[in-house]
Amino acid sequence: MSQSKKRSNTSWKPWLSLSTGLALLTAAVSFCVAYAATSSPFGTVPMRLLRTYGGVTTEDLAKLEIWRLATAQLIHAKQAHMMLNAIRLLLLGNLLERRVGRTVTLLLWLVAGGAATAISPLLVAWPFDVGTGASQANFAFAGSALVLRLTGQLRGTVAWPVIALALLPGLTLDLWHVGHPKLGHVAGLIFGVVSGGLLMRPERL
Repeated sequence: MSQSKKRSNTSWKPWLSLSTGLALLTAAVSFCVAYAATSSPFGTVPMRLLRTYGGVTTEDLAKLEIWRLATAQLIHAKQAHMMLNAIRLLLLGNLLERRVGRTVTLLLWLVAGGAATAISPLLVAWPFDVGTGASQANFAFAGSALVLRLTGQLRGTVAWPVIALALLPGLTLDLWHVGHPKLGHVAGLIFGVVSGGLLMRPERL
């Protein structure tokens, strides 16, 4: 292992990372939206209001309201779900960011997570046809981390539990509530796996 890689590993500060910032921003925005909509930061936001606060629909994208690809990932109907998503962003995002860097992690969140969030309301009936939440980005992160871990590009025993935390609860809830994995989750995972393949590189001695 090179001296530069050793320095990189020892100087890593997760509390200063992009992923930590995304997790905190998600919590702050979602709590604020819940308070504005329900007068309680822990309130459940009615689905019909989520679009008003930045959720995304196909109609919005047709109007080129591309900014919703970011804002939609920050808001949640249920704040307990949001807190679980924020924890996943914190853990999985930092694991991935340490390997691929801040810029790539941001692009994964914005492009893969945003695209999967936009896909998530397809074939969904009103008023649930609004894409929101950090779940899609978490699935994208998990897909990338899974490929990198399986190919030896991402190391450490903590990787498997963190990847499992990102994938298993979401898939279990999908099967419990709707009987199949949700479209947005599948899209996020596929985008993540493809991204993970593109991110592979030979290890330097």
